[in-house]
Amino acid sequence: MDKIMDRKSKIFLNLQNFIGRITVLVVAPLYFFVSRIFFYRVRDLKEIRRRCAAEFARHKGGWIICSNHLTMIDSFILSYAIFSLGQHIINYKKVPWNLPERNNYKDNIFLTILCYLSKCIPVNRGGSREKMKESMEKCIYLLNNGGTIMIFPEGKRSRTGRVDKEGYSYGVGRFIKKIENCKIMCMYLRGDKQDNYSAIPAWGDKFSMQMEVFTPKLIEGSELRAQREYATQIIDKLAQMEENYFAL
Repeated sequence: MDKIMDRKSKIFLNLQNFIGRITVLVVAPLYFFVSRIFFYRVRDLKEIRRRCAAEFARHKGGWIICSNHLTMIDSFILSYAIFSLGQHIINYKKVPWNLPERNNYKDNIFLTILCYLSKCIPVNRGGSREKMKESMEKCIYLLNNGGTIMIFPEGKRSRTGRVDKEGYSYGVGRFIKKIENCKIMCMYLRGDKQDNYSAIPAWGDKFSMQMEVFTPKLIEGSELRAQREYATQIIDKLAQMEENYFAL
């Protein structure tokens, strides 16, 4: 599938990755500084980072990180929880690429630049099939070359404050169907003060995070059926992790 990606797109994607690798010396400390300003904390942070590092060391191929979605900066908090500041720089290749909605930041030049430098592949949900295909090809290319993609399978922030088991996207199912040597890391993240969805978490919030490497059951049949069933398995896993959170 990555062979379909044209040479020009590969050059621009690799250029973005190269620039990001250089500017991470500035961007990563900026993110960590912001987390300090907002007094965000993650429980058992060292243990979470240790477990994630062990999994990345065990599998050198591509990774798909799947998480629930409640705020617009979930990907930032997840990356902070997975990698220390030093690992953001040393292990830059494994720092995940994100798929933000272009319309959320396209009118803000500062956010546009920051997203470019922060390993983002913009998507237009509900946009043209050609644009979606282009974004998919970039992700598949990265996964085939040992990169990491972060996806929110629900497709949007949950309007109920719980994992949306009805209106989710099949996007993650497409990746699972297309990529063979790829692992899936499911993560459930929630702040103590997070009752519903919001733009950002509350000031001073403390987060609980669960992490499990998930192996979906093999699905035979049509491509559309496989995509749907794989996405459903991921959503069900996240819902189960959510139940574990509330049971504590």
